[in-house]
Amino acid sequence: MITVNGLVAIDTLGLAFRAGAAGGDRLVTWAHACDLPDPWRWVAAGNLVMTTGAGIPEDPVAQADWLNRLAEVNVSALVVAARADAPQISDKMLAAADARKFPVLVASFELEFVKLARRVIESALQSQRDRLEASQRLFQSYTSALRDGTSFESRLATLGRREEWHMEIQDLASGRPIASSGPPPAGGGRPETADIPGRGRAVLTVRHRKEHTIIDPLLVHYLAGLVGVELEQQAIERDNRRAEGETLLRDFLNGAVDFAAARAVLERRGLHGSLVSLAIAPSGPAAWGPQEIHHAPELRSISPLLLQGDIMIAVMPDREDLILTMMSSLGTESKAGVSRPIVGADFLESVHQARLSLAQARESQVRLVRYGTGETSSALAPKTLAEARGLVDRYLGPLIEYDRDHDTSLLRTLATFLANDGGWKVTASKLSIHRQTLVYRLRMIEQLTGLKPASTSGTAAFWLALQAGYAAGILPSDGKAPHTVV
Repeated sequence: MITVNGLVAIDTLGLAFRAGAAGGDRLVTWAHACDLPDPWRWVAAGNLVMTTGAGIPEDPVAQADWLNRLAEVNVSALVVAARADAPQISDKMLAAADARKFPVLVASFELEFVKLARRVIESALQSQRDRLEASQRLFQSYTSALRDGTSFESRLATLGRREEWHMEIQDLASGRPIASSGPPPAGGGRPETADIPGRGRAVLTVRHRKEHTIIDPLLVHYLAGLVGVELEQQAIERDNRRAEGETLLRDFLNGAVDFAAARAVLERRGLHGSLVSLAIAPSGPAAWGPQEIHHAPELRSISPLLLQGDIMIAVMPDREDLILTMMSSLGTESKAGVSRPIVGADFLESVHQARLSLAQARESQVRLVRYGTGETSSALAPKTLAEARGLVDRYLGPLIEYDRDHDTSLLRTLATFLANDGGWKVTASKLSIHRQTLVYRLRMIEQLTGLKPASTSGTAAFWLALQAGYAAGILPSDGKAPHTVV
C-alpha cells in the first residue's frame, strides 16, 4: 500500500508538501474528491482527500478549524489543486497542519484527480493481492512447521526461520513469557502485537529480524488466530490431565491406590523429587480461579494433583517458588499449609499435616506454615500433660462419655474417618459397617461436639486432640474410649 511520501515521489503527479511533511509515512487506502464545505462527513480514515479549494473557508481562523476537523477523522492527507477563485491557504491553516503532522499537498489545477485516484486505487488493490499472497505463504509455512516441528516452540522456531521473524507469546496478566521462536534479535524492525483468542489470555509479539522492516499487522492477527488454535488444544490437554490427577488423588485418599506404587505415574506428570501435600484457602484478588489454576504459565511444566473442596488440596514438588506461585495465583491473601515430604505410605498423614498447618496459618494470620517448623510445633502441639488432657476433654470428652454410657464406638469411628482423610467408602470398610451407619455416627458426633468431622475446622480440632491424646497416653491406640480422661 502506498504512503503519502510515495505519492509525492511520483514525478508525473507533480505533488509537493506545503505542510505536515512529518506525517508523510501515512498509508493511503483510497482517494476521494470533495469540494463540499464539510468533507469530514463524506470521507473515511485512510482516504486521500482531493479538492480544488472551493469548500475551504476564507477566514484564516476558520481555515485552521476546517483543517482540524478534517484531520480528526484520520484521513491520510489533503491534496489542494486550487482553481483561480479558490481562497488562499493561510499561514494559520498550514501551522495547524504542521502541529498535527497532517500532510497538506499542493498540485497544479491541471492535475487530473482521476489519474491520482487511479494510482491510489491500483496501489490499494496491489496491497490486497500482496496481503493475500503473504497470508497464503504464512498458512503454508505454519502447516509445514506443524509437520516438521516436534513441539510448539520448535514449530515457532521453524516458522521464525522461514519468515525471518522473531515471535514471543506472553501471559497477558503477568507479562511472563510462555513460548518464543528463539533468542530475540539485537536489532530488528518495529514489533507488532495481537491478542491471542481463546482461554490462554496471551498476547503475540512479532518483529522482523531485519532492521526497519515492517510486518503487516493483519498477518500478525492471522498468526495469532493460528497460535490460538494450538494454545486451546494445549488447554484441553491440561484440562484432561487435571481431571486425571483429581481421580488419582481421590484414589490415594480412599486407599484404592498406593502412593509409593504410583511413583512412575507421578513422574510422567512432572512430579519429580521430593513431593509434599499442600492445603490452600484461596482469598483475595486472584489471577486464576481454583478451577483454572492449572493453566497458570508457571505451573505448565508440571501437572500437580489438585482437588477442590472447601479448601484446595494439592500434591506438588517441594519447591518454594512453585508453592508461592500457586498461592499467589489463587489470591493475594491466600493461606496455605505444607506437609513434610511424602515418604512411601505416609500420604494420608501428609494431607493431615497440610490441613493442620493451614489451620495454624489461619489462626496465626500468616500466609504459609510448614508442618514441623518451630511455629507449627509450638502452636499445635500441647506443651504439658494438662494441656493435652484439656484438648481431649474439650473436643473428645462428649464422645468418650457417650461411648462409655451407651457401649458405642463413636471415638473409634472418628479416628478411623480422619485416618482415612474423610473417605466414606474406605472408613465404612475398615469399620465393617454400612455407609448409612457411618453417616448416622458422624451426625451423632456433630450433635455431641458441635463440630462437623468433614469440615476443615472439625478435622483440625479433632485430629489435634487425638494426636495429643495418643502422645500423652490418655487415649489407647486402638481407638476405644478410655475409662476416664482425668
